[in-house]
Amino acid sequence: MKQGCLGLLFVLMVSLVSASDACAELIWNKDTGWVDPLTLNPAVPDQRYKIATSMMIDGEYESAVKEFKGILDAHPDSDLAESCYYNIGQSYFLAGKYKKAFKAYETLLERFPGIRITGLIHQREFEAGTSLMQENPKASVPVFERVIEHNPQGPLAADCQVKIADAYFLAEDFVNAEPAYRAVIENYPRSAWAPYAMYRIPLSKLSLEARRDRDMGNLWKARDGFEEYLANYPDGTLVEEAKKKIHETEDLIAQKEYSIAEFYLRKKNPASAMVYLKRIADRFPNTRWADKSQDTMVFLQKINAVKK
Repeated sequence: MKQGCLGLLFVLMVSLVSASDACAELIWNKDTGWVDPLTLNPAVPDQRYKIATSMMIDGEYESAVKEFKGILDAHPDSDLAESCYYNIGQSYFLAGKYKKAFKAYETLLERFPGIRITGLIHQREFEAGTSLMQENPKASVPVFERVIEHNPQGPLAADCQVKIADAYFLAEDFVNAEPAYRAVIENYPRSAWAPYAMYRIPLSKLSLEARRDRDMGNLWKARDGFEEYLANYPDGTLVEEAKKKIHETEDLIAQKEYSIAEFYLRKKNPASAMVYLKRIADRFPNTRWADKSQDTMVFLQKINAVKK
């Protein structure tokens, strides 16, 4: 490979201790052997590259990125460009900046389409998405989608589709998680992930219903919180707004409970429906659902579906 290419990535560092215990740090690559960074001239592209590489070794990732970018700005068409783009991505990845790492890898693929290490770059993008997924699940979805676009039937495609579904699930976006898992079965039916996806589809449905149940509880908590505000700050600047929010919250709760009453009516269980209809009429008399509940109860009594 040309000087300054990926062979420079595989570097080692040792400390040579003299009799006086003074240390001199060296770096090594297959093209030039051992080099002392302190003797390098940053005005020379090859030597500046070695300085940037030594910064990566020392964990000075921001400084390394700056140097690699400086080389690209000054010598965009040099033999070092491919390695610089790659090392920028690696530096960002090692620094925990996974979005920037992904963008750097994408830039490398755009700048050098069809390069020998294309498969390796796809793997690095997948790793960046996996790490980003732990921090921000939904932010990782475009990364995995892009890897699939690069090679829809490639070795990473099924893994990426599962990661997309898992990312939605982690974000509690069960509405999008279910079709994402279904896409695993549809697009990669022979994948080892197919049984897992089949299990996660109903789990997503169940989790969605559970979350909706929690939403009902959160609505009650919100209502109580607004009332607590009014009790503690009767002359507060947000009193009228709090009153409006209480009404909005009660209307949402009443709507949900009326939906439950309708469910029981569809199941031909008017007695259970009446429990919810009466509760709406008693607890939320100032909502639109109270009037609907009253009308429904009168109708059920009129047709003798329930006792008067």
